[in-house]
Amino acid sequence: AALAQPAVGEAGWAVMDEVVKTAVEGLSENSNFVPVDKIKGDAKVRSYFRRVLFKPPWENPIWVTYFQSRPADWEFDERTMGVKVKSELFAQIEATARHKRKTASFPEALYSAVLRAGTPVDTSTVVANAKDSEIAALPIDAIEALLGSLGNKPEDPAGMALAKHMDACVKVIAATPGALEKKGAALSDIMRFFDMILKFHADSTEARLTTQRILTLKELCEAAAFQIRSRGVGNTGTKALGLLCSTAPFHIMALAMAGLGDKGEGDDVKACANFIERVSPAILEALPAEHLLKLAEACAKSKAVAETILPTVGKACSAALPSWSMDDVSKLLFTLAKVKVAESSELAELYSRAAEVASANLSSLSETQLVKVVLTLSRVPACKEFVSTAAGEVVNKMSTIAAPQLLLLTQGMASLGSSDASLMKVVDYWATDEKAKQLSADQLAKLSQVLAPVVPAHEGLWKMAGPRLLEQKSSLTDAGKASVVAAFSGEAPTFEDKDKLLAATKPREREREREKDRDGGKDRERERSRGRDDRRRDDRRRSRSRDRRRDSRDRRRR
Repeated sequence: AALAQPAVGEAGWAVMDEVVKTAVEGLSENSNFVPVDKIKGDAKVRSYFRRVLFKPPWENPIWVTYFQSRPADWEFDERTMGVKVKSELFAQIEATARHKRKTASFPEALYSAVLRAGTPVDTSTVVANAKDSEIAALPIDAIEALLGSLGNKPEDPAGMALAKHMDACVKVIAATPGALEKKGAALSDIMRFFDMILKFHADSTEARLTTQRILTLKELCEAAAFQIRSRGVGNTGTKALGLLCSTAPFHIMALAMAGLGDKGEGDDVKACANFIERVSPAILEALPAEHLLKLAEACAKSKAVAETILPTVGKACSAALPSWSMDDVSKLLFTLAKVKVAESSELAELYSRAAEVASANLSSLSETQLVKVVLTLSRVPACKEFVSTAAGEVVNKMSTIAAPQLLLLTQGMASLGSSDASLMKVVDYWATDEKAKQLSADQLAKLSQVLAPVVPAHEGLWKMAGPRLLEQKSSLTDAGKASVVAAFSGEAPTFEDKDKLLAATKPREREREREKDRDGGKDRERERSRGRDDRRRDDRRRSRSRDRRRDSRDRRRR
């Protein structure tokens, strides 16, 4: 019953994963694959979608992305559209196979035979007769050489030679992922071989070769995805990432696109990001929250990426948000606050949906989550009602909230204005000095800067803040002094010794004069230096002129 009625946003995808897992295990017979259509028809799955996502279960292509993007949890057969829970035994078998490939001994006899092969036909014969495991244990430079050697059809395309050549081609491309895994190849190497396999006998109509090429490319895609998950895209160029984005399954394309945030603002980055057009937001919403968060982070890092993919990513997040954990929701909002592009209808929809989800879970939010949500949504005029509601929750918790966190929350709530009762309760609480004494000098200065325009006449607050800032004036950094000047340069707020505080934090006239004198002295020194350089050039010219005249007189005498 608990699984049938999950709280919106409370446990996120962990709840959905459990719902789907329970359905698959219940529908499976003798650990067989369960058709996706049966999962869609499961009562608990339908209930979850209706209560949490407010829609019927996804169509099949979206389920494909859901299962493929979680390879650690599911075995998915795209051919039969069936799925089953990945067992610990199966995971152990996979791990054992990977270990075996990585630790395979060097096939010295095969390597020597390949080197001795004098013709492409000889090479084809050697490879065709070799064991698959031995070919996969060859160094990747040997695999690369074989792909080059076997890339052309034999001169006599008939009989045994052609059959051996085709056998060799199939074996080499099948062995490529294993050779790369044995070496521990980087993403850039994986994508270089991906390109080679893609072009290897690209015009061939041989069914065996075409089938193996597809299988190898899929395996290389998964290898690339593993590298991106564990190490990021590193120094892999946008050309290679573009190749992955244009050919890989959608869940891997999303991982590659998330790496574009570190690639700058160039046209090549934007061209790569344009591959987002391959996929609809409905497909992306089935990705794990961590993948969508990485796409949002890419938008925050690169304006070129944000301008291209943010509408699609925003729409996908809006649809998935009710099923996310509040930790993921708060992380998404905090990330989007750093994006440097104009607001859009997709972002407006996302903020509205986030406010709905956060409202349903306000009492359970941690301090950090509350700060991230309030700070971000306080900048969205349409979310003012939510911020006001959140302010009430802040009042309930303010005695236990750490002072720096309460400062950030006050900064977000300040947009509500002095007419908001909850904000005024927080201001009154600051005025008691119970929490303010826990702030550093710079933090208290920032609090003053935030509240001065909102409550300039709050006598208790400024009676507390002004003297304390004056007492701590020596601890103020330049940023803190700037906050003090911004808060108190006007007529209000007022408090005793306000002029002393401003005098202690404003740059002094004498210091400014000294600075001008120093700058003037530097200018005069530069002028003197230029003058000396000019005189030296003039002296050199006069000297060269005298030398020329002397040489001329000497020649005439001779």
